[in-house]
Amino acid sequence: MSNPEEMLVQLINSINKLSNLVQNVNDAITKLSTQITQLDTKMIGFSNVESQVSEVGLKLGEIPNMKGMIADLTSKIDGLSSSVVAAPTKKSAKKNGSPPAEVKESEKPKEEYVSPALAEEASSSSTSDEADVAFNAVSNKFKHISQMVTPQSSCGNIEKMLEDLRTEVETQVGMSPMLYELNSWVKRVGKMPESDILLPDIHSELIAKLDDWLERVTKAIHLKYQ
Repeated sequence: MSNPEEMLVQLINSINKLSNLVQNVNDAITKLSTQITQLDTKMIGFSNVESQVSEVGLKLGEIPNMKGMIADLTSKIDGLSSSVVAAPTKKSAKKNGSPPAEVKESEKPKEEYVSPALAEEASSSSTSDEADVAFNAVSNKFKHISQMVTPQSSCGNIEKMLEDLRTEVETQVGMSPMLYELNSWVKRVGKMPESDILLPDIHSELIAKLDDWLERVTKAIHLKYQ
């Protein structure tokens, strides 16, 4: 094909593309015009509603003595409310009933006096003891796993230790955001062959995670028992 023919083909293709663009623009203008028409219709409806509301207001204003009637009705309601409040309440007497027996002061069980300060201190002490028990249990578990997870540890043993750690955290703390990360590590190590060992970079990452998890669990325990 000669150069003029190629140029003619390119020109025709350009004209076709331009025609498509023009058609798209026309379609967009038509769609926009339709939306503007719909908006005008809604605005007209709003104007009609506003006019009707204004007419209703004018008609209410034309009713004679409307304000006086409302004021009179309000005063009557206030008077009825005052009467109801001021009316004495009568207690119905019990029929065929005997007066309640009086309990002698000496027969009343004596309650042991407990100082509010001592009660608060006892409650605080109990909460502190529970927090210490939870922290010690979780801390010892983390310490044990950190010592046992060595570069030579098999993936099977590491998976089991992480499962034990997850159980301990759930028992002592309950649901914690770090459990999602811990559970993902259990699944990650569980997919590896049991006899394999972790790669050095994965082992280092796990050790760092154990330190981070212990810090987060410690904060969770303090929040739970504070």
